[in-house]
Amino acid sequence: MKRENTEEIRERVLSLIESEFESDAAFERTMALPKKTVNNWRRARSSSFMKMLPVLSERFGVKVSELLDMPLGRDTSELSDDELHLLHLYRKSRTMPQKMRTALRETLEMTINLYISTANEAKSKRTVKKK
Repeated sequence: MKRENTEEIRERVLSLIESEFESDAAFERTMALPKKTVNNWRRARSSSFMKMLPVLSERFGVKVSELLDMPLGRDTSELSDDELHLLHLYRKSRTMPQKMRTALRETLEMTINLYISTANEAKSKRTVKKK
């Protein structure tokens, strides 16, 4: 794996740690890791996090492919640029606490549903007036 890729993965892992733990030490205690493990990751003295991706994936509730930021596993040729952009943004949200990520998704869903229902009501009113 290229060094740049490892650096990007390191940043994702560290972002997840920062978003869910009050300190590196708290994360190390929770994961039963030796002291200074995360410090070594931060200073690029160790890339042992790469061997831990499955465990980290489970702990943070994300897929390993998200940590690796691999392309989507399915054919995306049918998706518009806007849809791909939204997927990319949602993937970036994985560093947010789960409650905020859920609220973000629910807000987007409610906004879209509200727009659709409002548009349908306006269309119905226009149809009634034409008759």
